[in-house]
Amino acid sequence: MKNNFYQSLRGFLLLAIVMLGSFSSFAQDRKVTGKVSGTDSQGIPGVSILVKGTNTGATTDVNGAFSVTVKSATAVLNISAVGYKSQSITVGSQSSINVTLAEDNSQLDEVIVTGYSVTNNVTLITNGQPGTNSIIRVRGFGAFGGNEPLYVVDGVPVGTTDFLSPDDIESTTVLKDAAAASIYGARAANGVIVYTTKRGARNKGITVTYDGLYGGTDPNVGGVAKMLTPQEQADWTHVAYRNNAAANGTAVGYTHPQYGTSAQATLPTYLHFNGANGVNSGDLAAAQAAFASNPLNTFVIKTNKAGTNWYDEITRFGTTMRHSLGIQGGTDKGRFYLGLSGQEQQGILIENDFKRYSARFNSEFDLGKKVRVGENIQMTYRSVRGQAGGNNGLGVAADESVILSAYRMPTAIPVYDEFGSFASTKAAGFNNPRNPVRQIMRNNSNDNNYNASAFGNVYVEYEPIKDLIIKSSVGGQYAGYAYKDYNYRYLGDSEPEASNSF
Repeated sequence: MKNNFYQSLRGFLLLAIVMLGSFSSFAQDRKVTGKVSGTDSQGIPGVSILVKGTNTGATTDVNGAFSVTVKSATAVLNISAVGYKSQSITVGSQSSINVTLAEDNSQLDEVIVTGYSVTNNVTLITNGQPGTNSIIRVRGFGAFGGNEPLYVVDGVPVGTTDFLSPDDIESTTVLKDAAAASIYGARAANGVIVYTTKRGARNKGITVTYDGLYGGTDPNVGGVAKMLTPQEQADWTHVAYRNNAAANGTAVGYTHPQYGTSAQATLPTYLHFNGANGVNSGDLAAAQAAFASNPLNTFVIKTNKAGTNWYDEITRFGTTMRHSLGIQGGTDKGRFYLGLSGQEQQGILIENDFKRYSARFNSEFDLGKKVRVGENIQMTYRSVRGQAGGNNGLGVAADESVILSAYRMPTAIPVYDEFGSFASTKAAGFNNPRNPVRQIMRNNSNDNNYNASAFGNVYVEYEPIKDLIIKSSVGGQYAGYAYKDYNYRYLGDSEPEASNSF
């Protein structure tokens, strides 16, 4: 019987490899939206919406609204929140579902009640960049030795879980109490997050499952701060001159290098013309000759009187795509699971992309009536391009990001000058911001992080008497990491970058 099992396993694995090229979704996905409110009709933020029997879910926003994708009319939504009674709702033909949750005071032992607020034990912070690790805190932010919880995957402690495909995760458990230290020691001081991956089932035939996801992120959802038009910025600059003079009791002097010397601010034809600022004409032939001999230091920047939308210039609709194939099966003597997954994600910033490809295999077989052996093996390749900030993207909040640069750049400056070079604050009078399109296209687009990792463990279980299991496990993790970081010479800023770096 064991030989038949291995022959069947080998046959189906070969079939799965062939199917990878042509396998397509056989379920019709559709979107269900809705709102979760309390008995006072106010929306409840942070409510968990989980499609029963899957890893698909969502969380309500600050207004209690949610959107989730289901595969069939028989899908059931499990709706739960700390301090409220949970509900399960069958989707059926509904495309919009509104839910009212009743309070449940019996759950107060699951939260921390302070004089100021009610606080959940788990805090999750993410900056939204593809491929960036999230900050997870189980027991707050006040520990002296760091606040990072311990991560455990299939019984093996790991430093990060970025190698895991979400579709391979069977369950997640958060241990926040001091009792966790009796299992994991001092490393559990900041809490423990335990992941169990999917496994095959005994006494079941071989099954093949496919999970597919396609979605996107719109950088304009929720509204975008508006910038002043070039003329508005010129007008308000002259208002500032008048206010300053009134405050100091002096005569008004209009001295901005771009907007003229009269009370009515005007925009010049050229913000910068081969060394001159705020002019309406220049010798273009001489400028072209200067550019031919010294292209890195010659600029002709024509005023964009319509205004440059810098935020639009550096953002895009970022798509996300993930495909996962699972093959599992087993007999009364053993079981196995094979998972293959690929994910590609675009950030909302141009030239920012993330890719992850992973393969996972685990099996367990009996060696007699009382002994079992098994293993978990995973291999992952990750690639991140154009990521901002150190510490795998977490340090972006401490940097001057390109989004901040986009809102510091005057709208009168175009993206490119008349010779096709990037334009920036070579034009005087605009302080020292840098062209965010240039920062992304010239620097960030060439910055890459690569990571290849292997993770696994082998174990032996011995069951001397019923329900008493003695388990010995040995595991480990390998990670290879490389990155490239470029910065190119550019002399077109008020604070130029004088040299290349790598």
